[in-house]
Amino acid sequence: MVGQPAGRRSAVGVTVPPPQTLGHGIHVIPAPLPFESPAWVNAYAIEDAAGITLIDCGADWEPGRTALRDGFTTLGLDESGVHTLIVSHLHPDHVGMSARLVRELGCRFVMHERAAKLVHRYNDTPGWVERMRGIAETHGVPEPLITAAISNVERADFMPIIDPPDHVVADGDEIDLGAGRSLRVVHTPGHEPAHICLQDTRTGIFFSGDHVLPRISPVIMYDLDIGDPLGDYLASLGRLVEMHIGLTYPAHGTIIEHGEERARQIILHHDRRLRDMAEMVAQGDSTAWKVMTRSFRPNLNPIQARLAFLETVSHLEHLRMIGRVEATEREGKTLYTA
Repeated sequence: MVGQPAGRRSAVGVTVPPPQTLGHGIHVIPAPLPFESPAWVNAYAIEDAAGITLIDCGADWEPGRTALRDGFTTLGLDESGVHTLIVSHLHPDHVGMSARLVRELGCRFVMHERAAKLVHRYNDTPGWVERMRGIAETHGVPEPLITAAISNVERADFMPIIDPPDHVVADGDEIDLGAGRSLRVVHTPGHEPAHICLQDTRTGIFFSGDHVLPRISPVIMYDLDIGDPLGDYLASLGRLVEMHIGLTYPAHGTIIEHGEERARQIILHHDRRLRDMAEMVAQGDSTAWKVMTRSFRPNLNPIQARLAFLETVSHLEHLRMIGRVEATEREGKTLYTA
């Protein structure tokens, strides 16, 4: 490892780890985020035959930009050598700085082919507010909470409008690093429809983005026209179990030594939540909002409540699609029934 400078502070005072050299030409630069959780994103810089390939870049705010710039210097890398930026998925803590880096470094911008079709949704905050309000009203969220958690949302400065990727990849494609080494693309929808993981063909190291994280499961958010995000997520996790992934570098938190084992743990977590929610519905017809208030801890702030609610809808809709619960409409509200 390189020398260890003092860690930075995140937006909520959490100490962010310093940049590190991980071996095999791979380096990690933790960049602080303007959120309570997660406090930072891991940007991975890989030295290759043409310079540097960067995986994820963080939110576009000054502490993140400074951390990325200083991280390259600390690691003895030349930031101008970044020729390719690969972004795992369309969330602002991963893609937020993409337009700035492409403009400043002249690098190519790579995402899954589905991201190119969804960038307009990422850029359309009014459209997002309208969809979220519709979902909240349909699934029983009290009007004052809709106003607090959704209707007053404005686009944050750290997530400027972005451009579509100028190079798209599909599942199974390989991104060449030179000298017979590449990053194999694994499409893992669920947390976000265009989410990809990457596997180093030389070392087997697995870059999991938000798909597999230590200690927590990523939020599986329901959205209109996305289908069954939880079903997609569980299927993607099952695929990684079948791949027997080992050493795993996640986008948040610390390195995971046994990726397959962690994927199994997350599957069990969601299996338990599905069982618990099905039992709640069996006790009496219920809206998703009522199920959420019984499934998650009390006193959530508006953002936490919004995420918990959208995750609850994802679980209930998955239960409906696999036939374990039914849904009926009463007075404009969706009620889940046994």
